[in-house]
Amino acid sequence: MTKTEVINKPKTRLKLCALLLGIVVLVWLPLEETAVTGVLVISGLICAWIGVWLMVKTDSYPKQVIIRHVLIGGGVGLLLAPLAILLMAIKTGIHGHGSPDFTIEQMESVFYQVPYYVLCGVLIGAGAGLLRASRTREEQEVV
Repeated sequence: MTKTEVINKPKTRLKLCALLLGIVVLVWLPLEETAVTGVLVISGLICAWIGVWLMVKTDSYPKQVIIRHVLIGGGVGLLLAPLAILLMAIKTGIHGHGSPDFTIEQMESVFYQVPYYVLCGVLIGAGAGLLRASRTREEQEVV
């Protein structure tokens, strides 16, 4: 098996992405930052990885693929805010300052955006499901 064949396998690419995400989190944790943007980007990347990991396992009829992708997208969107709040709490606990890195108001603002994250996840999941279903249909027609 050549090097390009190994890298082209979805499981290998997902493992490499997980390793890269772990490195990004380890680099981000010690940084002094009070903006919510960084934690949202990191939690969004982690949720995207989880969604792709769940979607790669799907191999069934096109209609089921679309429904499964929409549900995974919505679930991942629902997971984003609690994960971001958890990362905020971990970072605040690790630093141990007199004043926390993230305030309660910042955590609340992230929590109140959950419906938007779920909607975005559902729409992205629907798009990915439609794309995958159309590719599955094309492959079935060729065979």
